[in-house]
Amino acid sequence: MIPTQIETNGGCIDKLIKRLEKQIGQKEANKLKETAIEIVQNCVKIYSENFGNGDVGENSTGLVSQPYKGQDPIPNGTTGLIYGRVQSGKTNTTIATLALAHENNFCCFIILTSDNTWLGKQTANRFNNQVQGGPVFFDWEAWKKDPDSFAETKIVPYIKDTGVVLVSTKNGHHLDNLLKVLKAAKVRGVPTLIFDDEADNASLNTNESKQAKKGKDAIDDSKIFETIGKIRQEVANHIYIQITATPQSLLLQSLPHFCKPKFCAALPEPGDSYMGGELFFADKSKYCCIVDSGEINQLKKQKGAINPGNKWIIPDGLRLALCCFFLGSIYKMLSSGKEDEKYSFLAHVCYKQDIHSVLEKVISQFVINLDQAIREKSSDTENKQARKWLEQAYDELKKTADNLPPITELIDELKIQLRHAIPKIINANNPEKEPNYNPGMNILIGGNRLGRGVTINGLMVTYYGRDAKQKVMDTVHQHARMYGYRPQLKDVTRLFLPEHILDAFRSIHEADEGMRQAIGDDIHNIQLQPVWIGGNLKATHSNVLDPSVINVLVPGSLIYPQNPAYKKEEIEHNFKEIEALLINYQDNNLYVEVDIDLIIKIISYTKSYYIPSEKWEDKRIIKGLTDMKSKGMIKGRLNVRRGERNKNQGLDMPRKEPFKWMFGFGSGNWYIEAQKKYPDVPTLIICYQKGEKITGWDSHPIYLPMLVLPKQKFVLMFNYDEDE
Repeated sequence: MIPTQIETNGGCIDKLIKRLEKQIGQKEANKLKETAIEIVQNCVKIYSENFGNGDVGENSTGLVSQPYKGQDPIPNGTTGLIYGRVQSGKTNTTIATLALAHENNFCCFIILTSDNTWLGKQTANRFNNQVQGGPVFFDWEAWKKDPDSFAETKIVPYIKDTGVVLVSTKNGHHLDNLLKVLKAAKVRGVPTLIFDDEADNASLNTNESKQAKKGKDAIDDSKIFETIGKIRQEVANHIYIQITATPQSLLLQSLPHFCKPKFCAALPEPGDSYMGGELFFADKSKYCCIVDSGEINQLKKQKGAINPGNKWIIPDGLRLALCCFFLGSIYKMLSSGKEDEKYSFLAHVCYKQDIHSVLEKVISQFVINLDQAIREKSSDTENKQARKWLEQAYDELKKTADNLPPITELIDELKIQLRHAIPKIINANNPEKEPNYNPGMNILIGGNRLGRGVTINGLMVTYYGRDAKQKVMDTVHQHARMYGYRPQLKDVTRLFLPEHILDAFRSIHEADEGMRQAIGDDIHNIQLQPVWIGGNLKATHSNVLDPSVINVLVPGSLIYPQNPAYKKEEIEHNFKEIEALLINYQDNNLYVEVDIDLIIKIISYTKSYYIPSEKWEDKRIIKGLTDMKSKGMIKGRLNVRRGERNKNQGLDMPRKEPFKWMFGFGSGNWYIEAQKKYPDVPTLIICYQKGEKITGWDSHPIYLPMLVLPKQKFVLMFNYDEDE
């Protein structure tokens, strides 16, 4: 099939890029357009492969010419992934993609957002305000009263003309109404593009694990998952794009699952001014400050305490974090000259609302005491102590801020501003569903409501202490509110957290980088992509996974196929290929350094049959080694065992049934030696067996692989399917 060409210009996309140039600069706007071109090219390609040419792309009709009539309820292969970064401007990427897809005759656009009315409205407004001269925009409020009438009067007139954009939160009632609109307007007649923002949140089947144990007949699919599935069936000729910075739960869905991405639409790289994990989690980062691990508990212990005179105790790390924020804010107020600028301090230590209340009291009392002290309304001792605390913060900021004015100048202005720094709790009990910022300093305290998808305006200092016993990678990563574009605040930006939580964040960042690099090698084929997991972490919440099809390659372990192919007709051709590769490796006791490519090539010529619950599956082992190579591990060790006692004429190991092998296909000492001597690289021990009939083989010699995994930082978690 000849690849369908796409339009890269047009009124809608050109107007958008001009607007964005004014907002984020020409370089960043052009970079966004390049990403949009990549995504739309991939979407048009996948659409054409599934539904035929001519509907979308250059010189297309914008009409469905071949309605989907396949056996699967949802067309297989139509799910793609935009693997962005936390706080990296994924919404702008989606907006640019929509504008360009409009030029290529996708006519219906569905945008699914978080089940948070404030965030949903924010997203809908951003799309509507940015995209001009293109499709008509509507959100869930427009059709909630009468979906059928709305479809007839608003959608039908525009759907084959300008096209329409329908924005809905992932709320069961809103999605039900959206489904009614799509049916009434007969939207299935035009090509559709669905954007699922934060697709790993709410869109997955939260009953997946229960169904794996008790059966789908006993337990229904979760509501949101079910309704999104019905929407996809209704607009069958569609491409479904998942957007997230944390795709672990998506990649671990079973291969036939319609929520598992089949291709990567893009790995958009953020702009030069983006502050991400490489800034905060590099070794000896100047932007990261360690606090004592006990001070989070010190805060929590004040819960319910009786405090005569409101003598709340503030831990040292929190005090330094606040003082850095106060001085940094004053510095920026004086240097920017903008009276209405907003600067924020975020305290995120726990999801519990009573802890939020304690934190508010502790910080409020400290602000009052510090304000009185610097205005010399307290004792001389308290005044001197306050000055000392601010001097410590000043010294901390000087590590990265070269142009700080004298501390006396900052304190003089702080005397005026500090009393306005009133902490605000943002949680479910707060009637304000979003942060209500004041000009100047804002201190925000919260938990889940300040989590996924929320951008904190002017975030300068983050005090993070949320410490779950079992850390879940995608959840913790989404807490990285400190990421984002704030170049004007970079020199006074700080992250305060305990060292063990820093280690978890660093491990997550490194695993994320490794997975991105590996996916980037072949973005069109990510079905077998393993999920990289750092340290003692879980990849994602287990309720959205089928545990029976998940397996893990544990660092430092020995793995080998439980059910190797051995029939002569199955192995004789590849046996000759392996013989040629190994002709020069005749010493049984040598572990020779070789390129990892050679190890991959040798394994590719072996053959085995996967059985449930085993770790070895040929394609996945090769993919895991390829991923290690992409991370810079280009060398490994090769040990060829031909039977020293038999004068290299072959080993006499009898063939066994699956899971009856004790140490693989030879002595346990062989892999123990590899583990001890070469722990940091993969070692392939390839065992040459005589393959005699009397020992259960098929009268043909055979090479059997045993792989000792390196003791790297990362676990590789794969999805395995029985019916592949």
